Amino acid sequence: MDKPSYLFILNPNSGTSTGKNALFTSQSIERLAKKNNVHAEIIFTESQGHATLLTRDNLDKTNWQAIVAIGGDGTVNEIARSLVLTDTPLGILPMGSGNGLARHLGIPLQLEAALHKLFRGTVHTIDSALLNDIPFFCTAGIGFDAYVGKLFSEQKIRGLATYMNVSFRSYWDYQPQQIKLNGVTQEVFSLTFANAGQYGNNAWVAPQASLQDGQLDICTIRTFPKWYGTSLVYRLFTRQLKDSDYITYHRTTDATIETSAPPLIHYDGEPLQLDVDHFTVKIRPASLKIVL
Repeated sequence: MDKPSYLFILNPNSGTSTGKNALFTSQSIERLAKKNNVHAEIIFTESQGHATLLTRDNLDKTNWQAIVAIGGDGTVNEIARSLVLTDTPLGILPMGSGNGLARHLGIPLQLEAALHKLFRGTVHTIDSALLNDIPFFCTAGIGFDAYVGKLFSEQKIRGLATYMNVSFRSYWDYQPQQIKLNGVTQEVFSLTFANAGQYGNNAWVAPQASLQDGQLDICTIRTFPKWYGTSLVYRLFTRQLKDSDYITYHRTTDATIETSAPPLIHYDGEPLQLDVDHFTVKIRPASLKIVL
């Protein structure tokens, strides 16, 4: 009888230490695969977007038990977008800076524990979403989070400490923007479309969000006085963000956003400058199989 086969796609540039430990990571996977009597094939990405090409090129090579993303939410996105509406499940070994989707799903951040869960896991089906034609699986949005995401992507050193430092410096010069959400004009600090509940690093923007309810949770943070920033951060990291004078939530299957100029957005932690002044988001219910 053939052994179950897993394809591991490793991004050596993810997170804070994956690149330095790529050889150790590969050896650990091979050792634990042998111990669990499974076949492991490991390939490395060479550039942004390469994981998508590798997934497509190898998808029909064999009947994979799972194609496994080794990296952060960006790597997960690149691989998962090729698995949407297929029968091949996604696996995740979280080794990124934030690991928002993995944290929401309860996947261990330690390599051996995550592999143990992967090899003994069962297949579940979760929702995914689209921003225009861009797939996302965790969160997407505009405003402060996209602004910080762009600055963070330009840093040589990754990790939570760098992200918090960039966020603090950005907070004082960031200017809220005016948008139209489903035709209603408002000024926002940030607008987040949450499929999963957090950005990463346990920053829970939508604690109530579910990956299996067929809906997106929209978190609108309106303009607020500067003193409120400390409370906002505390609530974000203690899973206590909720409706208030400055924050509102509602659930939807789709939404339309208009801006005065092409906006900077983020999707699964990746910043992107759009070339249009409007976009739509929509849910794709029960569209991705995943091993948990």
